[in-house]
Formats: sequence, structure tokens, C-alpha cells
Amino acid sequence: MQPHCNPTSPTAICAVAVPVCCPNCGDWLIAPVSSEFVEGIEIRHCWECDSCGEASSTSIPLSPDASGQAQIDDPDGLHF
Repeated sequence: MQPHCNPTSPTAICAVAVPVCCPNCGDWLIAPVSSEFVEGIEIRHCWECDSCGEASSTSIPLSPDASGQAQIDDPDGLHF
């Protein structure tokens, strides 16, 4: 019997481990309030800043050609 190994690419690890800052005040967001797996599409994380209370979300695309970078859903047009 052969063990099965699915190596994870470094970019996939970075997509999960990318630190997130609040789009309103810039403070670090430590852990998402909730996470949602959208089968075959993405993983979504919902955040709430402990400092200012601003709600935001991030998504990690799961498509084979995904860049491996977390995409920030920023309705206010702020870039961070």
C-alpha cells in the first residue's frame, strides 16, 4: 500500500496565512468571526475589528488557476 501525499503549494499556504488589517483603522484582525466554504469556488472569512467595530470580509479563491492571494472585499474602496 502506497501512502498518498497531496503537497500543498507555498502560495496556497500564504493565501491562508496572510495577515489581515482593518480597512477602517488599520488595526490587525486576529481571527474571523465566521468562515464559509463555497464548494469549488472559495473560502470566505467575515471579520469584525476589535478596535473600531468595522465589519469586512476576505475570500480565498479555490480555482486551479487562482493566484493564491486573498482577495479583499472592500465596499468602501479602501486599499490595504
